[in-house]
Amino acid sequence: MNSVSGTAPSPPVPARAEDRRLKMLGLTLILIAVGAMVWLSSWVQWPIAPVRFAGLALGSVLLVNLLAIGLLVTAAGCAKTHTAGPPERRRWALLLRLTLANILAPALLFAMITDDPTADAEFKRQGWDTALSVVLMVLVVVAWRLWRRSRQYGAIDADEAMRRDPRPPVLYLRSFADDGEALFGEPSKWLRRGANLAAPVNAEQEIADILDAIGPVVAIGKPGEPLPELGAARLYVADDQWQAKVGELMRKARLVVLRVGSTPGLLWEIEQALERLPRQRVVFALLGGSVVAPAVLARLAPVLGPSFEAALPEALPARWTGGLYRDPRRRIGGLVCFAADGSAHAVAVRRWPLQWQDFGFMLLARGQAAPLRRAWREVFSRLGLGTRDAARSRGLAVTLALVFGWFGAHWFYLGRRRRGIVYLLMLPLFLAPMFLAFFDAYRFLWVDRGEFDTRFSAPRVAAAPGA
Repeated sequence: MNSVSGTAPSPPVPARAEDRRLKMLGLTLILIAVGAMVWLSSWVQWPIAPVRFAGLALGSVLLVNLLAIGLLVTAAGCAKTHTAGPPERRRWALLLRLTLANILAPALLFAMITDDPTADAEFKRQGWDTALSVVLMVLVVVAWRLWRRSRQYGAIDADEAMRRDPRPPVLYLRSFADDGEALFGEPSKWLRRGANLAAPVNAEQEIADILDAIGPVVAIGKPGEPLPELGAARLYVADDQWQAKVGELMRKARLVVLRVGSTPGLLWEIEQALERLPRQRVVFALLGGSVVAPAVLARLAPVLGPSFEAALPEALPARWTGGLYRDPRRRIGGLVCFAADGSAHAVAVRRWPLQWQDFGFMLLARGQAAPLRRAWREVFSRLGLGTRDAARSRGLAVTLALVFGWFGAHWFYLGRRRRGIVYLLMLPLFLAPMFLAFFDAYRFLWVDRGEFDTRFSAPRVAAAPGA
């Protein structure tokens, strides 16, 4: 089977230059902040005098700001500052990130105080530990929401995304009602609302991260929204121009992905994709949680044939156990792609089986990542797109090394299973794999992106032409 575009896969886009001086400065600030936090925690002696408590509180504020600045400088050194909007939006993004660091200062102060056994016992005796833990959890959620908002302020638009990445784009079309939804396999609106509030990544971000392997992902923005949703880069057009712009993007796109929903505009987009494009350049995503209009169902059913039913999400059992148990083998959605002869093929989206390279996403509470990536790998293979997975994230690899590196989670994520198994075998020597993981995180950050892919990330398998 030939590739979707009928040509060889696009070459990777050259990475922007990284600055090791900024990396060194940022990492130095981070080490100073972490070392000072450890030293400051030694000040805790229960009961704490008011002057000492004030010193601890002030030190916590200063150190979280120093840590935040170090992280921002390191990100700049890694060429990960993506802001390209007006200066006021860039300033707001920076301000929000520093604000969230100050919101987390009480969490650092609480951690330092309760590190003292006497103070911890006194908190438990007074019943303060539970109340303070709840307050800190709320602060963490607020900080996370601020982080997401700062990323919205710093998001680049579709024109800038296509300027930076010359590959043919991937056009993502959906109902605006699905914007920001974190879960797509749950019927409970309360569970979805809770996930939308605290989930690290929403479903569209996962899809955009996957599709970025074949081109910049762009979408039409919701009219009137003050900030773009995270995921595909947004393009805002007037009401009387959006259809012409969608048609233009369809002609340019290497792939058009339509998340099936309920709005009349989406039905028009489905009609246009079916009429204008070769079927191999169209993929339909039917994901649980989306409300699908009857007119959309009626239009797609004859086009997709038996694949339509095979891609629809399976309902939970009607029994009371359905509210308590989620079978990981249950189909929570499906992707439908087309062969060269126009026949449709459904790829089920299920939480199980889980593949090694997706395990890291589960550790970081990104439950939608693994089923989506597994399904898209099969779609890429069937379409002959020349890649089975998105480029592995260096930031995610560093996070896994710092948090779960003592059992090799970062190596499993990077596809280096043998190294991961070595770390597992060293678990009885707990400090050894922990320090090695910290050193790995440093190496991941220090090298350039190209060297990171070459030295640490296992090569991605190219899709077979006849897959």
